[in-house]
Amino acid sequence: MSSTTRLTAILAAAAALVATTTGTATAAQAQTGTPSQTATGPTWHQVPPPVPSGNILAMTQVDKHTTWATGFQATWHGEASTLNPVLLAYDDRTGHTDAAGHAAKPAWTRIPTPADTSDSRINALSADGAHNVWLVGDNNPVGPGTILTEHWDGKSWHIADAPVPDGTLSAGFLGVATVGPRDAWAVGWTQRMRGDTSFDTGLVEHWDGKAWTQVKLPADVPDAMLLGITATGPRDVWAAGVLTDGTDQPALLHYDGRTWTRATVSDTGLYAEFNTVVAAAPNDVWAAGRSVTSDKDRGHPLVAHYDGHSWKTVPAPGTGVIFAAAPTPGGVTVVGYDKNTGQSYGEQLDGQGWHSLNLPTVGIDSTPYSLAVSSRSLIVGGAYNPDETNPFQPLLLTADR
Repeated sequence: MSSTTRLTAILAAAAALVATTTGTATAAQAQTGTPSQTATGPTWHQVPPPVPSGNILAMTQVDKHTTWATGFQATWHGEASTLNPVLLAYDDRTGHTDAAGHAAKPAWTRIPTPADTSDSRINALSADGAHNVWLVGDNNPVGPGTILTEHWDGKSWHIADAPVPDGTLSAGFLGVATVGPRDAWAVGWTQRMRGDTSFDTGLVEHWDGKAWTQVKLPADVPDAMLLGITATGPRDVWAAGVLTDGTDQPALLHYDGRTWTRATVSDTGLYAEFNTVVAAAPNDVWAAGRSVTSDKDRGHPLVAHYDGHSWKTVPAPGTGVIFAAAPTPGGVTVVGYDKNTGQSYGEQLDGQGWHSLNLPTVGIDSTPYSLAVSSRSLIVGGAYNPDETNPFQPLLLTADR
C-alpha cells in the first residue's frame, strides 16, 4: 500500500484536477471522533484570484492584516502545461464598493518575484514578520541541480538556490520555517537511485544568513519524506512527514538547537502520514494528516498533539485526509479533502469539542491545501474544477471569524 501524501497531491494536482453551517460536538464526541452536529456555520465567500488556473498550496500571515498565499499557475498548451510560481497578497482592510454600492470583500493581488518565469512551483512559505519571508519550491530538472528558494527582506527579493545530494533525480522543499534573520529551516524530499531502484528520502537544510546547507539526520531515522516543518524558536523545531522504508508510518523529528532526534506517536492505524505540523508554543504542537485502518480503508483524518512531554492522537470526526492546519484558541483548525464524499473537509477543535467549518464545494470538485487564520478571518486555499472541460483554478475562500 502506498500512502497518499501531500507530496503526491502536489505532484498529481495538474492531472487529478483536470477532468472530467458550524456544527458543535460535545466533549465526549471530541474524544471519540464522533461527527459534529450540523448547524448554521460561517458565511464563506469565494474571492476571485488574479490568475486563471493553478493551485494555492500554502499561506502565512506576514502581519495581523496581511495574508500571503503561494503555489503555482498552470498555463495550458493543448494537453500539456507549464507550471510557474505564483505569490498572492490579501489585506483584510482593503475593501471596495461594488456597482450596487455595497461593501465588497477585499481582493487578492499578485506580487511579482524574480522566479515567476521559473519552471517550478512554490510549495511552502513562512514569515518572521513582514521583513523576513521565505518561499521554497522544487528543483529544476534541466537546471544545475538545486532547489529554488526566494527571500523577501522587506525591500527586495533574493533567489538563494539550495543544494541537493549527488545523484539526485528530483527533489524539492515542501515546508519552511522562518526563525530569524539568519535562521531558517526547510524540509522536503530527494529521489535517487539505489542499485536499479529509485528511492525517496527526507531532505533537511538550514539557512545561516549566507547559504543553505544540508543537515544529516540521525542514523536511527529511516528513509522518510518530510512534508511540513514548524518552529517556536531556534531551539525548538519540529518536522513531520511519512516513512518511505516500506512501513508507511508517520515521521516526526525534533531539533533542540543541537541535534535532530526522532519522536513517536502511537495509535496511528495500519498506515499513516503527517502532512502538516504547526505550533502555538513549545508545549502546544499539532500534527495532522491521514490514517488508514485496513487495506480497504480510504482514510480518516489523523490529528496528534504534543503537550511538551509526549505525543497523543486526538480523534477527529469524518473521513478523508488533512492537508493544512493552524493553531486556534483552545485547539486547532484543519482542512483537507474527503474522498468518500467528494467534499472539502474542514473542522475546528476548541475546549467544547469539534465544530464543522461547513466548507462549500466550489464547481464540481474542490480540494483545500492551505489555511491561514487571523484575528479577523479564516482563509482557505487550494484548487477546484469549475466543470468537466475547463482546467482547474485556484480556490480562495474567506470567512469572518
